[in-house]
Amino acid sequence: MGYPVKLGLAAGALLIAAVAAMAIFGNIWARVGIGAAFVVVCGGLVLFAWNLDRKEKAKRAGLEDLPNV
Repeated sequence: MGYPVKLGLAAGALLIAAVAAMAIFGNIWARVGIGAAFVVVCGGLVLFAWNLDRKEKAKRAGLEDLPNV
């Protein structure tokens, strides 16, 4: 696939994700405000990224001790 096709698919996926997020978190925004909802969503994303990073570091735990090839 060409780069423009991949870029278009990524943009479409982001659009669908944004619409889904508005539908899912719409009630939260109405009740607590956009700032608090933003903090909740971003906090969840940070925790998700931290968890993935921790798992990747555990996979590479012994690779630093190997001799250079």
